[in-house]
Amino acid sequence: MNEDRSSSSPLRRLSTLLRPDAEAMWRIPPKGALPIRLDPPGAREAVLLLHGFTGYPGEMEPLAKGLVSAGWAVSAPRLPGHGTCRRDFLLTGAEDWARRAYDAYLELRADYEVVHVGGHSMGALLASSIAASFRVPRLILLAPAFEFSIRHIGLTSLIAPFKPVIAGNRKPSAFDLASPERTALHPEYWADVMVAPAAELMRLRRLCRKNIDQCRSRILVIAGEKDTSVPVEVIEYLRRAAPLAASFDSRVISGAPHVFPFDGHAAEAVSLVLEWMASP
Repeated sequence: MNEDRSSSSPLRRLSTLLRPDAEAMWRIPPKGALPIRLDPPGAREAVLLLHGFTGYPGEMEPLAKGLVSAGWAVSAPRLPGHGTCRRDFLLTGAEDWARRAYDAYLELRADYEVVHVGGHSMGALLASSIAASFRVPRLILLAPAFEFSIRHIGLTSLIAPFKPVIAGNRKPSAFDLASPERTALHPEYWADVMVAPAAELMRLRRLCRKNIDQCRSRILVIAGEKDTSVPVEVIEYLRRAAPLAASFDSRVISGAPHVFPFDGHAAEAVSLVLEWMASP
């Protein structure tokens, strides 16, 4: 079962998904990859948190817990194809990820009149478009994937029809091995180069870049000084690209890589977000 979006029609993908013998493509997400929903007593406002490309909801857990401790309700959905397995991932794309993100916002708005939105990397792209569409009060962008430092990612749309996955044989890092979820998910998502899904990410990025100029939210951008995926210069790009923003604040975390929301820099990231969320 090696179907992927770049080589199959919507009908064929649906048939693959619904076939009676498709059990092999399904994998129950590990506990840390399940959606997060936290509704503390007395919460009057909520925050939607969206994980990044090849990520999972547990990556947003440090920020989710920090926000809940400060009185906000939190929802962190699992985007389609994420947190399960490679075959599932290859059948999803930009429309699936955006649809789930928008649905999650609508579901949270059904319970809370005021909903702020934040996201990491690709999740920040989705968060920005939701903010532009629904006039979200506050927008939290963590290593937002509006700019990339990754070589050749712009060629993925050309390569994907012929090579949806390129073997990389990357070994799990010590960071991955320290987490049962990341150890289980590493061979599915991070060991090789996910070319076809990356092409979908680039398609999503192009559309979200067109929407950001309509965002009227108060914006906080946090970048990692040592991020090799999204450069610090993304801050200045967004400052120029969002002229209608009610306010624009930015922070750079010294020595932080792309995964700063959920690595050893998470506490600093959470502190910066909470300080900003509490500001008048």
